[in-house]
Amino acid sequence: MPAPKRRRMTIVEIKRKLDGRMQRFTCEALEVGGERAIVLYRVPRGVTLGELTIPSGSWSYGLFWADRPYNVYLWVDPAGATLGAYCNVATDTSIAAGTIDWLDLEADVLVTPDGRAQVLDLAEVPAELAPRHRAALDDALARLRHGPAVLAEAEGVVAPYRRCGRRADGAGCPGSTP
Repeated sequence: MPAPKRRRMTIVEIKRKLDGRMQRFTCEALEVGGERAIVLYRVPRGVTLGELTIPSGSWSYGLFWADRPYNVYLWVDPAGATLGAYCNVATDTSIAAGTIDWLDLEADVLVTPDGRAQVLDLAEVPAELAPRHRAALDDALARLRHGPAVLAEAEGVVAPYRRCGRRADGAGCPGSTP
């Protein structure tokens, strides 16, 4: 008898900008809890960010924490190789069954596979940032400058999902029915 199919659940990631603009991304929810969420998004078309090129068909594992001043996207190419991690400095992250909502503080950190961390978009951060947002920015940048640790943690968190091979029946994936 074939293994039961793992029901794929979607979640909407809502990225809010300081100027009030919003972007919405429909993702597959891999793990959603009160303090942490892991989502999966298929990159529809290639993009270049900093020195990394993410080819079409790559996977983006999004890691969100309610108690951290950042989120992390671990990029994996279609063959399964890690391309790097893109970290958004963020605050006001809320995680619920159907949505992940967060405020983008504009600065980002790109971590390459060799662990180099490069701060991006710092010039886009408003000079008159609210004190609590400035504190979150400083905290996030201090943590994210340790590229090898950021990459190792992200890879460790998503490892169970990568090992399951994203099989159509979900067998072996976290949350699958034995």
